[in-house]
Amino acid sequence: MKWHYSHDGTQQGPVTEDEIKGMISAGSIKPSDLVWCDGMAGWEPVSSVAELMPQAPAEAVAASDATPSQVGDSHAVAAASMSAYVEDSTLSQAVVYSGFWRRVAASLIDSVILGVVGAILGVVLGVAMVSGGTDDTEVVELTGNVVGIFLGWLYYALMESSSKQATIGKMVMGIKVTDLEGNQISFARASGRHFGKIISSLILAIGYLMMLWTEKKQTLHDKMAGCLVVK
Repeated sequence: MKWHYSHDGTQQGPVTEDEIKGMISAGSIKPSDLVWCDGMAGWEPVSSVAELMPQAPAEAVAASDATPSQVGDSHAVAAASMSAYVEDSTLSQAVVYSGFWRRVAASLIDSVILGVVGAILGVVLGVAMVSGGTDDTEVVELTGNVVGIFLGWLYYALMESSSKQATIGKMVMGIKVTDLEGNQISFARASGRHFGKIISSLILAIGYLMMLWTEKKQTLHDKMAGCLVVK
């Protein structure tokens, strides 16, 4: 069985059950860190997954010598403590959502990259079209704009749906795009998120500013695509 875990706001894995147990015993994975494997409904704190928690022989022996009423009382106390502990170990604490300025900086870096690549392609395309006999500047400009749209779409959709889950700008700023469960998104979802930016822009960029007041710092296009941007 392969396990995934979230540590310091970063999703890791997959690892084997023996490997994750070793990391838990060594303290590199804390009881409050979240884990998930195939078959689980969602991410859960390590402390609530009994099969991963190390056994305590002394406590087990004491429990075996206790009377039924004592065992029942100890179980009730343990359950109450666990409930309080899990309540404090929520997903929002394990996942750190990217802030506004970090995302702005990533967007600026990506814009510069796309601008440079687009300019180079534009020159090459223009020379090729003129050499081929096309002297209508409007046609050349229109073709360049269409190529620019496709370039931006493929850049964002391919990179954000890749194993890196981030564009170059996002990688530089240490953030990535995930679905609502922290998983890698598909190319289709990444495409929907990218074109959703058009709507975020058309409403006076309010769709972008939504990250300032939404609970998980989501923009409108994040919400439309069911995505998160996390550190």
